[in-house]
Amino acid sequence: MRNKSRIFAASKSLLTTMKQNRPFHIITAIAAALLMFTACQGWPADDASRRKAALAEMRLSRLSQENKLVFVEYTLKELCGSRDETVWRILGDKEVLYSITAHVTAGIDMRKMPSDALTLLDDSTVMLTLPHVEVLGIDIPNSEVRNVYERITGISSDLTAAERGQVLARGEKNVSSTIRQLDILQQAEDKATQFFRAMLAQAGFKPSRCKIVYEPYRP
Repeated sequence: MRNKSRIFAASKSLLTTMKQNRPFHIITAIAAALLMFTACQGWPADDASRRKAALAEMRLSRLSQENKLVFVEYTLKELCGSRDETVWRILGDKEVLYSITAHVTAGIDMRKMPSDALTLLDDSTVMLTLPHVEVLGIDIPNSEVRNVYERITGISSDLTAAERGQVLARGEKNVSSTIRQLDILQQAEDKATQFFRAMLAQAGFKPSRCKIVYEPYRP
């Protein structure tokens, strides 16, 4: 009986102590909950932004190893010709017309990427400065250069290699003019902007807070 009385008395004493210290326990519970909530939130906003920027810079570094990023490809066909009028009607006539097929690529030369390309404007806004979009290549394979018309009369000689080169140079100039008419560079820039904004979003930035700018063209 004495042992039971002692256990009852001790239990009653402990219950009384907990009731008396209830405010302390409540404060402790609230502090623990706040600590857990803060831990779940992760890094503070500024540190989190730096972490996202570091991830984005890592992705940019990998892309830089590709040297050139192509965003637009076009296959253009042009007609280019030549007529030798220096001997026309005297020694004969020489007229040629070629059909050429040019494969055009436009995008960004990643070797021109500035060292400070990525800038944090504030805790949630990032700016990425990219090299200007340019024509990366105009490829005219010899197999796709076709003579569609040729007329040589009198004692005029066949087209020389130099004359053929001049005709093809004229054809490449026509291709460059078509590139401007089709606004190919603007198309490439629009696609590049979408691509890099998506890359920054994958790093954790909101697409609406990603600013993409391009350096001015330097020929």
